[in-house]
Amino acid sequence: MISKSEPGHSRKSFLVLPSRGTLSRETMERIRGRGFRARFQYFAKWAGPLKVIFFLSALVGLSYLSILQLKQLFFATSYFELKKIELEGARALKRDEVVKLAGVSPSMNILLLDKDAIRSRLLLHPGISSVQVNLDGLYTLKIVISERVPVMYLKGKVNFFEVAEDGIILGVSDQAVKDLPIITGFPGLENKIGESIGNVDGFQEAKVWIKSLDGKILKNISELNFSNLENPYIFLVSGEKVIPRSLEDFTTRYNFLCALLDNLRKNKVEPDYLDFRAPNEIVVKPRKTKRNL
Repeated sequence: MISKSEPGHSRKSFLVLPSRGTLSRETMERIRGRGFRARFQYFAKWAGPLKVIFFLSALVGLSYLSILQLKQLFFATSYFELKKIELEGARALKRDEVVKLAGVSPSMNILLLDKDAIRSRLLLHPGISSVQVNLDGLYTLKIVISERVPVMYLKGKVNFFEVAEDGIILGVSDQAVKDLPIITGFPGLENKIGESIGNVDGFQEAKVWIKSLDGKILKNISELNFSNLENPYIFLVSGEKVIPRSLEDFTTRYNFLCALLDNLRKNKVEPDYLDFRAPNEIVVKPRKTKRNL
């Protein structure tokens, strides 16, 4: 119903809605239907995002469970455990020593093996020059090492330094217990095990002599002295001192030297030294005795 304003009052128009009690039942049903549809549309608007959230939550939950299952499979079962460790190339070194230094053991998980770390740990040992680490199949770890071989003793002021061909010190002791050539003339050596003396004067020259001399000759030499690199000298096992002209000359005339020594012994001459430096002769200095003093 529209009411008209009375005279003297401002003219305002307003709509007077009928009260619910005056509405018909059919009209009320329509109103309720419109309200339900409005609420349904409101919730339907959020259905899509809610579905996505629910799907992602389910996906995260399933992924977490899958990760737990995979972790259980890979790290908490014996399926990926190391079964065997093979070692090749060990001669002087013992197997237990090498395996312990490598930091590996059976039952370790192969997925946690760091081959570079194993190689680095093994190369810390002065007696090992190279290392290869590989998995042979799924359950076998194969370690192949190359050992440094001692080739000489360098005699310092007090100690004997056991040295490999590349100059790495493999051991230091107060006695020369191994059957190795003894090189003297290095009183200032104070290096430690694992350090290199490859740049020490005389080492390279001594190595050339050792590698060039025949094993039979080396067997009869007790000491090579390189205190003077231009004029090294040799002590034979039998006690004689020999001053060679050169490495090549000593090798060439070694058999003649042996024959000369035999002849001197037959004549009961004990030489103090034999000097081969003269071009065409050998100077023999007899050892002084009480009889010829």
